[in-house]
Order: sequence, then structure tokens, then C-alpha cells
Amino acid sequence: MKAPIRIMRNSPRTLVYSAMGPMLALALASSASGQEVFPPERDPTLREAIEPNDPTLPRERPTYRDTEAQEDLPGRPQRSNTNFATPRPLSDPRLNYPGRRKQAKKPLPRVEPYTSAPSAVRQDYVPPQNPPPPTYAQPAQIPRPSRPKLDETPYAPLGVQIGSLRLFPFVENSLGFDTNVNRLPILARGSTFDRLDAGFRAQSNWSVHELTADVTGAYTKFFSMPDADRPEGAGKINLRLDATRETKVNLELRGSLTTQRPGSPEFNVVATSRPAILSYGATAGVTHAIGRLETTVSALYDRTAYQDGHLSNGTVVPLSQNNFNQFGLRGRIGYELTPGVKPFVEVTADARERDVAVDAAGFSRNSTGLTLRGGSSFELTRTLTGEISGGMVSRKYADARLPELRGPTIDASLIWTASPLTTVTLRAATVANETTIPNASGYISRRASVEVNHALLRNLTVSGIAQWQRDQYQGVALSQDIFTGTMEAEYALTRSIVVKGSFTHERLKSSVPGSDYTANVYLLGLRLQR
Repeated sequence: MKAPIRIMRNSPRTLVYSAMGPMLALALASSASGQEVFPPERDPTLREAIEPNDPTLPRERPTYRDTEAQEDLPGRPQRSNTNFATPRPLSDPRLNYPGRRKQAKKPLPRVEPYTSAPSAVRQDYVPPQNPPPPTYAQPAQIPRPSRPKLDETPYAPLGVQIGSLRLFPFVENSLGFDTNVNRLPILARGSTFDRLDAGFRAQSNWSVHELTADVTGAYTKFFSMPDADRPEGAGKINLRLDATRETKVNLELRGSLTTQRPGSPEFNVVATSRPAILSYGATAGVTHAIGRLETTVSALYDRTAYQDGHLSNGTVVPLSQNNFNQFGLRGRIGYELTPGVKPFVEVTADARERDVAVDAAGFSRNSTGLTLRGGSSFELTRTLTGEISGGMVSRKYADARLPELRGPTIDASLIWTASPLTTVTLRAATVANETTIPNASGYISRRASVEVNHALLRNLTVSGIAQWQRDQYQGVALSQDIFTGTMEAEYALTRSIVVKGSFTHERLKSSVPGSDYTANVYLLGLRLQR
């Protein structure tokens, strides 16, 4: 049997045959040599030399093995003296002829839908049931109690619920000592005293509308100077009615009670008691919002009544002739630039009419006034809230001998929360007041104060208050400055019992010689609140 002819890649005959096509090359090679010619994929010698592990090649065994020829084949791994690190045979480019069958690839994994896909949910799927309870005794599971929420104000009063109103009443009794009871420049006398305070705050819990109230009253009794006993009080009640989403009706009732100090410019006599001054009034207004624009129109009424003074010789000083009524109209326009800043412009016109048109000195003190203010309200991330404004006040009197009362105004009420434990409050106010001094039309009182509150403990709070007030008379050369400094401390035993202590230093400096005075007040009290 004749050995088969192997077609070598680099032989001249192979190059000629390959150019004529693979099938024609095999036929011509076989007829020319008279021997059997194998294609490269069936050559038993090249099968193991090129791809020894190729399952697509036929598994015929060669009749002989030409070792040297096989070692010369390209892609055949070279022999090594070691039996490890044998390189993987490379693919022979002679196998890349047209019509060669490609090797079968590993099939791709089966495509399965996601478990959450609708096609993956079976209609007959039944979720597993809870396992049956055990058949043996088990100890009872004790639930872990939830951690209680921290109360940010553990010593604040809770109040009393009365219907839909929350009421916060309080009663306070204090003992103290005043070094200058009547605020005299010379021959100052001090006395111990007892002070009783009472009052309440109220807040509504309505879904619409709102009602707030803050009323306080006090009475001070001096043990060694009964003629200096005096009452004090102040109150304000506000009601907001929400007519529509954009329209609101605002109602306010207010009142105050104080006394006149003997030796003051308004009551420069020695009396057996302190005459009282009662002021009360009301405001009714409507606020309407159009987008960010807000307009308010209000009507005002106030009355001030003076009590007659009594001298030691029985003479009556007719201070009640100075009673007067005040009627006013106020307009305000504000625009909300941002949710926390709302600038505004406000105009107030009023008229004051006295019960007695001409006073004891022969002056007609009926007057009309005009106040212009411009400012803004603030609410910056709950850190700075309040309102500040500035403007001008002017008041003209019916008597031509009285000069016009006018001057700049500054009003402010700002609360700055410096930290969760510290709060700073700034207040300022300007008021045009009446007087009975001959040739003086009135005086403008400007008052400013700064208050700092700091919580050393949850139940211990200390406060410092500095206040300055200046009264400037127009028509006469008279002015006076009052400086007041106060230090307070409050220690809460419980929500309902608070111990308080304070020290106040007061000093007056007047342009009139011999009118200055200094007073110190010490106070220690107990407060009951609910």
C-alpha cells in the first residue's frame, strides 16, 4: 500500500494547487502522483500536530508517525525536559479554509425572568404559611418598652384646658426692700415691701380663627410708708377672625394701670398718695392679601383718665381735667419679598380731644397727629424674628402758642435665638405724650431695652436687662434720662413652683438741677403657676 502524500504548506506544488481551489488541487495532486491525498483536516499526521484535542476532526490513526516532520509543524508544542508548563497549541492558519466546519460553542444559559416580573408570578403559587406553634411550653416574650421622647421644656407650665382654650394662670408673692421709695433726690427713705402679682395667659386651639390673651396685675404695699402703696397692671386680648383665605378681621382690647410719682414734672407736689392713671382702648381692622401684597386698614380708640391728687393739707389737685380721648385711623401696606422678609409702609392719623378744652394754665390742648413709619418684619429660619421700623411723628395743637411736637421715631421688637440655651430680645418704642407744663406742647419718650436670657440648667435661668429712656420736652428746656439695670434668676422646683430673685438699679438724670435720684430694689419671691 502506498503511503499517502502530505501536502506541505510551503511546497511549490501546494501553492499552485491552492490557487486552483481546494477540491481541484486535491484531484490534480492525486492523479499526478497516483497516491491518495488527504485534505489538511483529515491528515492523520497533522491532526494531532495542529489541534490534538479538536473533537471535530476525524479520529483515524496514522499508519506511521514522522516525528521529525511533526516537530517542524507550526503551532506544534516543542518538547521539553520537564512535564509541566506545556504551552497551549496555537491554531493553525491552514485550517481557516472556506467550507471548513466551525467548532460547536457552549450554549448560553436559559433566560429566566426576574422574580418580581409579572410573567414570573405563577397563578397557582401559594405563599408559605407561618410555621405551626410549638407543642412544648415556652417562656412569655416581654416586649421592650420604647424609649420616651425627651421633653424640651420639662419645667414649663402645662396650663388648664377650658373648652377649646388653654389657660395659664399664675400667682406670685414677693418680699423686698426699696432704698428710695418715692424717688426723691434728697431725704430718700427706704422701706421693706410686699408685692402680690397675679395674671393669666390664654391661647385658643381652634382650626380657624385665633384668640390670645395676656393679663397681669400687681399691688405693692410698703410697711413703713403706706402713702407710697400703688397698683400696677397691663392687659391685651387679640382675636383674629378668618373670613376667607385672603381676608382676616383683627380685633384688640388693651388696657394699662399705673401711678404718678410725686416730684415728677407732671405732678411736682407732695401728696398723701399716688394718683392713678388708667388707659384703655380698642382696635378693629381688616387685612386682605392679594398674592404677596397685604393691605390692612384699622380704626383705633383710646382713652386716658387721671385720678385727682390729694395734698397733706386736704387740697385736691384736679388732674381729672386732663382726661382725653383719641380717635385714629391706620393704613398699612406690606409686600412679602421672601417667606421671611416682609417690608411695609404704615400711616396713622389721629385726633385727641380733652374733656376740658382749656387746662388750668389757659392752654387749649386739643391736637391732631400724623405718624409715618417704614420697616420690615423678619422671620429668618426661626433664629431672628420680629419687626423693626423708623419714621416721623408730628402733632399740631389748637393753641397757636404751643409749638408743633415732632421728631423721628424708632420702633423695634426683635428676638434672636443665639443658641438653644440663649435668647436675646431687643425692644424700642417712641411715643408722643401729653403734658400739663405751661408753654410745653408735650414730650417725646424714646425707650430702648436689651434682655439676655440664658438657661444654666433645665430649671435654672438667669437674665440680664438693660433699659434706657429719654423724655424730651418741646417748648421748654427740660429733658431727663432714666437708666435701669436688672439681674434676675428663676429656679423651678417643679412645673408649678418657681423661686425668683432679682436686683434692680435705677438712676435718673435730669436737666433741672437737684432732680437726680438713685434707687436700688431687692426682691425675693415664690411663684405658683399652672
